[in-house]
Amino acid sequence: MKKSILLTLCSILIFAFSASAQVEQNRYSSSRLDNLLNQLKRQTVDLVDRTSEDLKRNNSNTRADIEAAFLAQQLDASTGFFQEFVRDGRRASELRDAGAILSDLVRRAPNYGANNALWRDAQKAIGDINRELGGNNNGGGDNGGGQSNGRAFWRGTVDQEVQLVIQRRNIETRTISGSPYENGTFSFTSSLPTRNVNVEVVKKSGRGTVRVLEQPNRDNDYTTIIQIIDGGGGAKEYQLEIVW
Repeated sequence: MKKSILLTLCSILIFAFSASAQVEQNRYSSSRLDNLLNQLKRQTVDLVDRTSEDLKRNNSNTRADIEAAFLAQQLDASTGFFQEFVRDGRRASELRDAGAILSDLVRRAPNYGANNALWRDAQKAIGDINRELGGNNNGGGDNGGGQSNGRAFWRGTVDQEVQLVIQRRNIETRTISGSPYENGTFSFTSSLPTRNVNVEVVKKSGRGTVRVLEQPNRDNDYTTIIQIIDGGGGAKEYQLEIVW
């Protein structure tokens, strides 16, 4: 009887230890991530200060000016919350979701004005953060096996037709017809895998049609091509979310 109880207790302890080890394995820790988040926090604080001062100096602000100030506040608060996530030792999958939310916010940043450089720096920092999280082996970012669940975000101006050529962690913008624009920006939550996956595209803003022209496969070196056709007069800004 005593032997049976002892074996049961040992089994419980082994199971608890294994479960605890599995949880720890799913945690993400990186000094580089800490440094990138600290850098981003400094940038968002600067954005809050600059956009707030701009509103105070001007007697007549446009809706875009007010939206930029509100967005800076949201981005700064979200960055601070992200830092809490990291300090709490949240799982890598949660951190990747948080990074994608930051990407969603910064994609709404204005692409003009005196603070344009600050917004671009914040976009670059968030892109670096998502790349860092995508490289985590426990999260399934770059590894070839297992199920992938990644996203990329693109923002740019289209005149008539543009194709986005996506491979790994890069998006090349090709102007097929119309005037070319060099203001395209992008970020990834993880790399597009080097294996067959189904890619879909969601148009967040823009007036034309968007579709996946080519899926990644071995023959095209796992490259995706997105086609954007803008049929209206003049150019229009588009925001896309690409998922796989």
